[in-house]
Amino acid sequence: MQKLNKTQERWVAVGLLFSIIIIICAVIFLPWYSAMKETLDKVDDQVYQIQRYQRVIASRDEVLSEVEKGRTKINALGYFFTQNTYSLAAAELQKRIKGMVERAGGDISSTQVLPHKEQDELIRIAVKVRLIGDMEMLRGLLFEVSAEKPLMSIEDITIIPKRGKRNRKTREIEETGLLTVTLEVSSYMRKKSDNAG
Repeated sequence: MQKLNKTQERWVAVGLLFSIIIIICAVIFLPWYSAMKETLDKVDDQVYQIQRYQRVIASRDEVLSEVEKGRTKINALGYFFTQNTYSLAAAELQKRIKGMVERAGGDISSTQVLPHKEQDELIRIAVKVRLIGDMEMLRGLLFEVSAEKPLMSIEDITIIPKRGKRNRKTREIEETGLLTVTLEVSSYMRKKSDNAG
């Protein structure tokens, strides 16, 4: 092995020094740079999220305004009862059904308000009605219920022919043509918070 002269020794020493500096930089600087880049990426993500939330918050009033316009449009369609309480809405439903039965030519024998049920943003109101009339009356009543606003639906219906009287001469039961009809009619109203808003 030959000996190096002083110039060569200096270049080797400088090379070793640079190699040590590069190794130290690789061991210390690269992980630090990687961690710093990761932190900066997280900061950028947070800034993006904050800007997104600010846009959402800025559009809040616009969204609430659109929701209110939608509620106003739905209320204007007249699909729901607008009374402030369930009791008032149930009384109004009873009154409307009574009017429909009378217009159709039937007689109400009893009405009963059923317990209300909350379903999402709505309250279901229901009335059970027992009435007497003929088939023509029933047809007219069913048509009127289906066309009425606020919207009403018949949840349950029972139709029983009304028993006639026995003829004294022939001893046969004479048909009356009348029916005893039991209906459960339901409709909806908005919850009070929606009515207030």
